[in-house]
Amino acid sequence: MTVRTKARGGSRKFRPRLAEGGWHQLQPLAALALLVALLVPAACSPPKPPAEAAVSEAGGGAAAPDPFTAVAWVNGEPVAYGEFRTRMLELRGEVVAETAKGGTDPAAKSFWTSDIGGRTPLGLLKEKTLDLLVRVKVQQIAAKEAGIAEDIGYEAFLSRLDAENRTRSSRLRRGEVIYGPRQYSEQAYYRYTLANLELALRQQLAEEEGDHSGKPLDDKRYESWLNRQAANAVVQVNPSMYDKLSAE
Repeated sequence: MTVRTKARGGSRKFRPRLAEGGWHQLQPLAALALLVALLVPAACSPPKPPAEAAVSEAGGGAAAPDPFTAVAWVNGEPVAYGEFRTRMLELRGEVVAETAKGGTDPAAKSFWTSDIGGRTPLGLLKEKTLDLLVRVKVQQIAAKEAGIAEDIGYEAFLSRLDAENRTRSSRLRRGEVIYGPRQYSEQAYYRYTLANLELALRQQLAEEEGDHSGKPLDDKRYESWLNRQAANAVVQVNPSMYDKLSAE
């Protein structure tokens, strides 16, 4: 996966290190466990509103950029600021744990911008997030091309999240039983929809290989397919957005 800049900022190329592990590498059992968990009847805890798509930049209370402005493009499909920023915050702990092994103090004020072997924790965090979203986008694009998904944009995702939560609130007011949470957070709904999309895509790929049993493609073949798609993806970065991203 070769990444290049697009729009303002000149031309540069770099190759992000592929992140290993993390929630984005869903295996079938993990995806099944996630779906089962979401089918448990809703608890009686008060509903929580969806997480904000755009997170304010640190310092000065400056307004966050438009959540739908592209930070990058994967095979021409935009990765919105809100989507990138939220995934980035989810990966903070992973980067802190990885860099702290070398003796760096995560509590230090300059931690995210400190030089550690020629790179900064912030740079590593952005690379991991980009790698994650390349893998997400190539799956979404394949699902769209196969007719499994329609609009795979982040704005459409948030609209579906809002509609789902409105439906759940309405059903709860009528005293109906719902399964899963009373209200989905952005993070939970993102994982839930990705798990469903992956399962449908695995089944589609298995059928394309001649298996009409309805069983999804196994781990090894799906991971091989996904790695090829991610490695061959054309990734363009918008430096005017990517460079200003903060870990705070």
